[in-house]
Amino acid sequence: MLLVDVMLQGLRSVDVISYASTTLPDLKILALSPGDPPHDRVILAIQAGALGYVGRDAEPAEVQEAISEVLHGKSYLPVDTTIDVLKATAPELAASAKERLNFMFQALLGLIPAAGLIAAVTGFLWREYWGQIGVRVVDIGVDASTRVTEFVLTFLVLLGILGPLHFVENWRGALKSWANGRPRLRMLGKKIKPVRIGKTTLGDIIANERVQWVAVAAIVLAITVPLDFSGGRILTIILGAVVALVMLANLFSLDDYLPELLRPSKQHIGKALVIDGMLFLVLLLVLSAEVFLLGPDLRQDGLHGFLAPKVLDLSARPVMVTDINENFGPLEALYLGGNADLYVLFDPCDKVVRMIPVGSSRVEHIPQVQC
Repeated sequence: MLLVDVMLQGLRSVDVISYASTTLPDLKILALSPGDPPHDRVILAIQAGALGYVGRDAEPAEVQEAISEVLHGKSYLPVDTTIDVLKATAPELAASAKERLNFMFQALLGLIPAAGLIAAVTGFLWREYWGQIGVRVVDIGVDASTRVTEFVLTFLVLLGILGPLHFVENWRGALKSWANGRPRLRMLGKKIKPVRIGKTTLGDIIANERVQWVAVAAIVLAITVPLDFSGGRILTIILGAVVALVMLANLFSLDDYLPELLRPSKQHIGKALVIDGMLFLVLLLVLSAEVFLLGPDLRQDGLHGFLAPKVLDLSARPVMVTDINENFGPLEALYLGGNADLYVLFDPCDKVVRMIPVGSSRVEHIPQVQC
């Protein structure tokens, strides 16, 4: 047995306890504290491996009881002084929760410079994309904030569709508890459990946690995927933002602000953040590959593409351009955008970029360009 005074200079007592408990696992350690125990040192001593503590000025009978309990591998915490220790610790815990909340808001504010980086990257990709057909940045007014918004919204859409999968384990457990509390469902389960499917029974399949996870995940995706493709994109974006905020709250140990169904373990949150970070990088890599390898896919009915048109906020609409001054005949082309002076058009038939003055032209949308 080892008796260690928690009042050794600095935190040497905590170092001694930590080293001793690690080196000699069978060693029983009892911390000695002054009559008014410093809460921080007592807690650190127990965290380091002490089984309890007793006051140096305690009655001999109490010291003997503490030694006897600890020698038998039991914990010993004097009730009255432990209550004082907990009371003294409470304000620090409250301050710690407020600090974590502040850290989360600081992390959110840290996304502002990240948005500048995204703006730079997407602006560069935008220039590379249209530059392949000879359109310059000055030809079309580039709004960097719009590029960032589109990129972030695209990521939130993906997070809105796939993000809820991070909480499937919580929902699986909740559904299992709910089902166990329903007598009719339990009776039905007993009836179908013996049913055989191949070499196994239906009961074994239902009881398999992986099968349960896949089943709940399929239900989640059956809700989130159609939600986006059926015109509910704004709801998908909101869902993605909620998932992001919930994960940040979990990361900063702000679980008290969240319902039970949204409290995955720290290990799951760590994995989820890694997965989402990889999803973000994959999105950027696929976008870059499309820009550099494929370039603009301009057809007679407008702009086609996988990610670039959506993420970079690109468009090319078929239009009929009429010259008010009748200096040239009606022109069918794809309208790419423009600045205060010029319409920027692309002729998909001749593969030529044309610049038409804004003031002398009238633009009407058409279904597609006729070559």
